Parts: sequence; structure tokens; C-alpha cells
Amino acid sequence: MGLKYFLGEISGSLALKADAIHSFADVISSLTIFVGIVISDRKTKTFPEGLYKVENLVALLSSFFILYAAFEIGSAALYGQAFRELTHLPQVIGGILVIIGSAFAFSRYELRIGLKVGSPSLVADAKHVYTDLLSTVVILFSIIGAYVGYSLDRYVALFVALLVGRMGLLIMIDAVKVLLDATLDHATLDDIRKIMECHPDVAEEVSVGGRNSGRYKFVEISLQMRTRLLREAHEIVSHLEEDILDRWPDIDRIIIHYEPVHKEKWLIAVPVDVNEGEKPDHNVKVSEHFGEASCLAILSKNMLTGQVSVENYLDNPFREIERQKGVRVAEFLADHEVDETITSADLNGKGSGYALEALQIAYSRTSLQTLPELMAQIGGEL
Repeated sequence: MGLKYFLGEISGSLALKADAIHSFADVISSLTIFVGIVISDRKTKTFPEGLYKVENLVALLSSFFILYAAFEIGSAALYGQAFRELTHLPQVIGGILVIIGSAFAFSRYELRIGLKVGSPSLVADAKHVYTDLLSTVVILFSIIGAYVGYSLDRYVALFVALLVGRMGLLIMIDAVKVLLDATLDHATLDDIRKIMECHPDVAEEVSVGGRNSGRYKFVEISLQMRTRLLREAHEIVSHLEEDILDRWPDIDRIIIHYEPVHKEKWLIAVPVDVNEGEKPDHNVKVSEHFGEASCLAILSKNMLTGQVSVENYLDNPFREIERQKGVRVAEFLADHEVDETITSADLNGKGSGYALEALQIAYSRTSLQTLPELMAQIGGEL
């Protein structure tokens, strides 16, 4: 800004003086961005999530500066007067080249840092500095054109004004999208879905969404898992979060909601009494025991029609062991992906009851004596 004003003074160029005033607006814009970055991470009682979007507000403000710069350049191209005869021409050209080089180097550096840390306001300001560079290039072309006898300043300035205006509009649109909680870009969401799909325990991604807030991203995922154990589900979610954060370190928060796979077939285990060496028949009785039952009838209930049928009979391999029969049977049912068990035994306060609860196998008691009666009660028939 100082160099532009100095060159305008020694050369008599009103354009350089006007560009110096334009650079002063850049200084104000940069100071505003600095303040935005400093306070964006602060959290208060009123703003417990932080002031991340302050940066987007600043980026929106910068877009107005850029659009105003485009208006200035366009007005000068259409209505400005031709340059008067300049003095100290070599010094002016050398000074303008120094300005162009320093502005270009700083804008590229600021853009690289802004992209690295994910700061929208730094990126916006880097593009703003670049518009200042373009306006200076316009002045240089005007001076050189006038020196060789060609007046090109109006046409070049009008073209640059269009480029600058387009840049300002893009920055404004991006800032408004974030302020209105627009979704993350589709490429990022698709890559997150691929991480979900690659995990063997993820059955389906119900929904994957997210939004930007300042330099940070917030992601919300809903999925179905092939596990009913809360401990295992928690470990899976932790691994998924680590994979996502390794890929996108600018993500501030990930919320993953998980639920078991919705099943069309619901498996129900019923402990029954069957004499050794005999096959179960239609009148098999419901056992009064759980861990000591000789056999486990596996019923299949169609969740769409409600029809219940016998899918299989499993011998109880743990009825002869001395301790933790019920716990081992509960684990046995979990291995066979049983969803519910119905028994006449009271399992409340017992190890088998706690095991079923931990394994997320539903448990209920029945007073019915035979398996056909139980099946009729739950909606089916033999």
C-alpha cells in the first residue's frame, strides 16, 4: 500500500494512488480475518460448540471487498480517463514489478496455509490479495501500452473485472452454504461411505451426512451392524472413527448411530425335555429348566407374516457340566444367532439371565406346558 502511494506521488498516476486506497481496504480485511481466526475456537456458555462460523462470516465479508474491487476495476475500464504523461517511468515500472512479485508470493503462501489448516477466511483473503495483484497488472499493462502507443488498459481492466467478480461470487456462495448448514461435498461423503462398506461388520449405511462449520467438519452416520453386543459395536465404532479422522483430520466431531440388522426371520429358542435316544415329536414339553434342559427347540418366526415354525432341535451340550450351565447355554444360543429365548424357568438374578442380557438375547417366561401351545400363543402352528 505504501509503495503504491509513493509511486503514484512521484509519477503523478492517479490510478496508482487509487490502487493504494484499495490496498488499504485489504489491510482492514486482513485484520478482520485475523480477529476471526483468534476468536473462532473460543467456547462460551452462550456458544458451547464454539464460534467456528465466525470465519465463514469473515469470508463472506471478504467476498464483498472482492466484489467491490471488481466494481472499481470495471468502472475504471469503462469510464476512467486515459493516463497522463508519466514521470520517472523506469522507477515506476520497477516498483510495480516489485509489488506484483511480493503480492503474488504472499497470496500463494497464504492460500497454501489456508488450504493446509482448512481455514475458509485465509483462503478467501488469499484470493482477495490475488485480485489486488490483478489490478496492479492492469495498471502495468496500461503504462506499458501507453509507452508504446497502444491503449489497452480499458479492455484488459474489463476482462480482469469479470474474473474478480466471478471469484467474489464463488467465495460468497461457499460462505453462505456453510452458514446455512449445507451438506458436505459429495466426494467426501462418498469416500466416508467406502470406509463403512469396507468394514466386514457393517451391514448397511442407513445414512451418511455432514456439514461445515468454519475450518472444521461435522459428520453424522447411521448404520446397521452384524453384532448385537454393545461392547463389540463400540469397538467397531471406535475403529471407524479412527479411520475417518486419519483421512480427514479437520473433522471436529463424528456421531455414529448404530443398530442391529433388521431381520425378516426372528429365531426363538425354547428349552424342551426329550428322552435320551428319542426324537422330539409334536407333543414335546417345555422344560422347567434352562441350563439342564436336554434339548433346545429353535423356532423361526416370519416377521412379515407372523407365522412360526420349528426350524431345528439342538441337543444341549452343557447339561452334564457342573457349573455355569445356563451361562454356557446362553453363549451357545448367541453362537447360533438366536434372538429370543422363552422358558418356564425363572432366570432373574441368575447368571444365565445376566448372560442373556449381556448377549442382547430377549428373555421371557411362559406357563404353557407344551411346545404346540407356546407356538399357538406366539402366532403360529405346527
